[in-house]
Amino acid sequence: MEFRKILSPVLAMTALGASSLFAATAYMNQVGFLTKGQKQMAVVGAEGKEIVFKTSSGTEVLKVTAPEAQVWIPAGDTAASLVDFSEIQTEGKYQAYIDDEPIGHPITIGDKALEEAGKASIKFFYFQRASTALEEEYAGVYARAAGHLDTAVKYHPSTGKTDTEATFNGSKGWYDAGDYGKYIVNSGISTYTLLQLYQQNKEYYDTLKLNIPESSNDIPDLLDEIRWNLDWMLTMQDDDGGVFHKLTTKQFAGTIMPEKGTAQRFAIGKGIEASWDFAAVVTLASEIYKPYDPEFAQKCIDAAQKARIWALTHPYEIYEQPSDVGTGTYTGSVEWASKLWTNIEMYRVSGDTSVSSIIKSLPISNKKAVLQSWQNNYMLGIFTIAMSPDAFEAEMVDSATSIITTMADNYVKSLDNNGYGVALAKGDFYWGSNGVAANKGMVLIHAYILTKDEKYLNAALSIVDYILGRNPLDKSYLTGYGVNPVMKPHHRPSQADNIDAPVPGMIAGGPNASATDCAKKYNNPDAVARSYYDNSCSYATNEVAINWNAPFAYVIGSIQAIAATGKSYDIKTPVSAKYELTSIPAARNRIKAAPQASNKRLVLRGKKVQVEYTDRNGIKSYFSIGGKKVR
Repeated sequence: MEFRKILSPVLAMTALGASSLFAATAYMNQVGFLTKGQKQMAVVGAEGKEIVFKTSSGTEVLKVTAPEAQVWIPAGDTAASLVDFSEIQTEGKYQAYIDDEPIGHPITIGDKALEEAGKASIKFFYFQRASTALEEEYAGVYARAAGHLDTAVKYHPSTGKTDTEATFNGSKGWYDAGDYGKYIVNSGISTYTLLQLYQQNKEYYDTLKLNIPESSNDIPDLLDEIRWNLDWMLTMQDDDGGVFHKLTTKQFAGTIMPEKGTAQRFAIGKGIEASWDFAAVVTLASEIYKPYDPEFAQKCIDAAQKARIWALTHPYEIYEQPSDVGTGTYTGSVEWASKLWTNIEMYRVSGDTSVSSIIKSLPISNKKAVLQSWQNNYMLGIFTIAMSPDAFEAEMVDSATSIITTMADNYVKSLDNNGYGVALAKGDFYWGSNGVAANKGMVLIHAYILTKDEKYLNAALSIVDYILGRNPLDKSYLTGYGVNPVMKPHHRPSQADNIDAPVPGMIAGGPNASATDCAKKYNNPDAVARSYYDNSCSYATNEVAINWNAPFAYVIGSIQAIAATGKSYDIKTPVSAKYELTSIPAARNRIKAAPQASNKRLVLRGKKVQVEYTDRNGIKSYFSIGGKKVR
C-alpha cells in the first residue's frame, strides 16, 4: 500500500486548518461513493431548497430538491434532510451547491471508491503485530522496532500451573487495542469476523495485496495477516486442552513504544470463555487454510477438539480476574452462546451426531437474538448455520435465516423519518459505538447475501457512510481517511512515535454518552451522537480495538467486493473440508454441568461454590450460598 495515498487526506486536512470545510452544513462520507451504489448526504437547513451537483470543471449534472427535514434522535434537535444523489453514476470529482455556494466536502465517485479505506482497515492489523519489527518497506513512516517478543512468557498462578518460573513461547498475535495486551476472547470474534470476510469474498481477496511482508507468497494477504494471530492463539492452549485467557503484563504499560515495554509478561487465567471461543475460531480456520497448508489446518482442528473436550468437562472454570492483575478483564461473556457457536462450527466440518445433539439442546430462536459482541457470540453461530444450509437441518436453517432477517428488518425500519439515514438508536451510543454500528452492518450484509434484497445492502452502506463522515460531528472515524479524520486516538504507538498523524486505518471507538474520562465534559444525553472527544486522553471515546476494526473491515470490504465482482456469496458453496472428530474419553466425561434452575446455576469460583445468576441481557452476577452478592 502506498503511504503517500494513506497520508494525503491527513496532510490535506493539516493544510486546510480550520477552514470552512469544518463548518459543513452537509454531512457525508468523506472518502468516496461507489459508481453504481447508493449516494446520500445529510443536509441541515436545506429543506425545500434546490441542491445542484457539478463536476470539478463546473458542469451541472444533477438537481435535487432537499426533502422534508427529519430529526434523528441521537443527533439532538437539529433536523436534517437526507438528500439522495444516486443518479450520478459516472466516475469523477463533484461538488454540491446551494445558491452557488458549495456545501459539504468534495465528492469522489468511482468503481473502487472504498477499496483503499477497506485495505487500510485490514492493514491496521499489521500495525498491531506483536513480536516483530515493522519495516519501512511495509510500514512507511510508521516503521518501528520489535516489541514484546513473548518468547519467555511466565505462567501466572491463576493458570493452575505450579511452576511459576517456567516459561513458554507466546509470540506473534495482535495487540488488542490501544494497549499491548493479547486477549483470546476479543481475538475470537475479531479473527472469526476477518475469516468470514475472506470466506464470503474469496474471488476479491485472493488477489488483493496489502503490502505486508508475506505479500510475495502464494497465499492471499488477508489470510497471511490472520495467520499471524492464529499462530499466537495456538500457543495459548495448555497441555490439557484448556486455553489461557490472556497474555499481558500485570498492569497496563505507560505511553511508550512497543520496544520499551520490557516488563514481564504472563499467561493469565484459564477458562471456558477463552476455550470455547478459541475452539470455534480454529475450527473455521481448519477449513479455510486446508488448501494452502494442510498440516496447519490439521493442527487447528486437533486444537479445537482438545479445547472443546476441556470446556465440556470443566463447565465451572469461569475466568476471574486475579487481584494482582489490572489489565483488561474480558469477563461476563455468555457461556452457552459461545458453546453453541463452537459446536455449530464443529458440526459444519464434521457432521458428527454427538455435536448436533449439543446444538439441539441449546436455543436457536429470535428471543435469544442479540447483536454480536465479544460478550455474546450467539449471532456468530447463527451466521454459520444460515450461510451453510446444506450442512444443517432445514428447520435449523430456516430459524437462523429468520433471526438474521428479522434483526436486519428492524434496522431498516429505523431508517424511516431518519434525517441521517443510519440504523443507530439512542441506546447504541456506549463504549465502542462505532463497533456497534459496524456489527449492525455485518448483520445487514448477511441479510443481503440470504435475500439479495438491495435494502439491506444500502442500509449497510449507510453505516459505512456514517463512520466515514455522515454524522453530526462531520468526523471520519477512520484515521488517515477523509477531510476531518480522527487525529488523536488512544493508541500507544500513535501517541509515542512523535509523528503528528496517527497510524492509518484505525476505527475510533466513537461517541459514548456515559464516558467517565476526559470526554465526560462532552457527554450530551440529548444528543448522544455528539458525545465524543478526539483526544488520546479519552479511552472511552477514542481508543481503537481489533473488535471494532474487524467488523468495519468486513462491512466496507464486503460492499467493495460485491461491487467489484458483481456478485455476493453463494450460500450453496459446499464445505471444503471434512474431519472425523475424536470422541470424548469416558474418563474425562465425568464432570457434568449442574442442573440449571431457569437462569441460575452453581459454579466454582476461587475455590468457593457460588450461585451464578444470568439476567435476560446475558449479564452474570454471583452470590454466596447464603444469598450475599459477591464480586
